[in-house]
Amino acid sequence: FIGLIVVVWACCSAAAATLQQLSLDQMTQSATAIVRARVTSSSASLTGSTIYTHYKLQTSETWKGFPAPEVMLPGGVAGGYRQSFPGVPALQTGTEYVLFLWTSSTGITHLVGLSQGIFNVNQQTDGTIQVSRPEIGETMLDAAGRKVRDQAVQMQLSDMKTRVSRTTAAGASK
Repeated sequence: FIGLIVVVWACCSAAAATLQQLSLDQMTQSATAIVRARVTSSSASLTGSTIYTHYKLQTSETWKGFPAPEVMLPGGVAGGYRQSFPGVPALQTGTEYVLFLWTSSTGITHLVGLSQGIFNVNQQTDGTIQVSRPEIGETMLDAAGRKVRDQAVQMQLSDMKTRVSRTTAAGASK
């Protein structure tokens, strides 16, 4: 999995990102934490030659691992400079998400699979809660390196939570 992070990060520096397509089960297995959280604020800082945006999180549910107080994503505006990286999403303050997170050995928390690891949480008119993410437009490859097309994801929050729970339990029993 760490190799995947390095490949994705290296690709972010190019003109376009190339992502390895990850299933919900793969993201669940790779994540050190999966949370339902609201972004409460954001700020950016320059670390070396890279600007990182720090998003503060208010976690309402933890489905796996331990909640992180923030997630850091490359790109943003700091010191009068702007940096952006293809495939890296921007989170919105006040918006609620389900986030698939991975904390590195340095203690920095990232999204698993970049845009693949973030789902918008929305309450429907019938009272049910749905999670969704749009189709990702970046180049995406399957595990064998073949180009594949991403598909938008939409499901009930309760269904995603059940699936994450089953995958986490199956992984723990191995």
